[in-house]
Amino acid sequence: MFRYTIDKPEHGSEEWLRVRWADAEGRKRISASVAGAIYNEHPYTSSADLAQELLSQTPPVPQPSTRDMERGNRMEPMLIKWAAESEGIDLVTPEQMYCYEDGTCRMIATLDAIDKDGIPYEVKTSRKRWDGELPRHWYWQGIHQAICAGADRIEWIIFDSSLDMYRHTQHVSSDETNAHIVEVSKFLASIDNLDIPENVIMSLTNVQDMYKKSEPITVEINADDYALVSALADVKAQISALEKQEGELQAKIGMVLQNAEKALYDGTEVVTWKTVQRDTLDTKALGEAHPALVNKFRKITEYRQMKIKRR
Repeated sequence: MFRYTIDKPEHGSEEWLRVRWADAEGRKRISASVAGAIYNEHPYTSSADLAQELLSQTPPVPQPSTRDMERGNRMEPMLIKWAAESEGIDLVTPEQMYCYEDGTCRMIATLDAIDKDGIPYEVKTSRKRWDGELPRHWYWQGIHQAICAGADRIEWIIFDSSLDMYRHTQHVSSDETNAHIVEVSKFLASIDNLDIPENVIMSLTNVQDMYKKSEPITVEINADDYALVSALADVKAQISALEKQEGELQAKIGMVLQNAEKALYDGTEVVTWKTVQRDTLDTKALGEAHPALVNKFRKITEYRQMKIKRR
């Protein structure tokens, strides 16, 4: 087990994302901001999203900043200064990123500020009112940062919708530290073996993002894999049958309503059948009238389509 620091690239840059994603030897690691995703306790990143990112052959790339991100980035230095002056403490923003390694456990954290005793300070802005309890993804971020910094607590600076600043101390116990190290180790052990971590359920979107483009090659699958293909075929057949049943029921209900736009049962509205309008562009007619204009604004999207073929 050892801790070390590395120089911090520009926050949010491509290089900053790359060093959070993998160490100098190319071994994947987990950053503090997404630590809660391991437990599916992160509002924006699922465990499947995290696994997809770490299993990818290329690091993440910078994305356009949201208004919330921009607000946080602009206010962070002011809030650090406010907290330091109001409490009479010296706070500095580290020029290093803090790393922890123990076997397959590899963590990294970017600290907003740190005091003379090495205690990390984390700054948050929130649209909600602070109720004194850390959201779960903040809680895991704090534990992760404490491990990387070798600290026993995290000091939080929180600016909420009341336009006031609040302070909160998160004490991190050895039990919390050890438990998190175990979970990170298990997650990354699977990633190292190019496997999906246990209890992670990948969505089709996750897999499509991992393997965006098909190649003219063929693979031979085993009996277990074919069982998945057969199960998907059965599900598709059930969906088709249900869609047919849905249409038949809608037709019968339509015959009951006829021109009426709603129906009541025992005085309560239970179904509506209203006339709606949808404004669509007739691209075929536009293309015939102005082909050059259509070609100028044509956008081709590429995706992979999966079709099942029965034996």
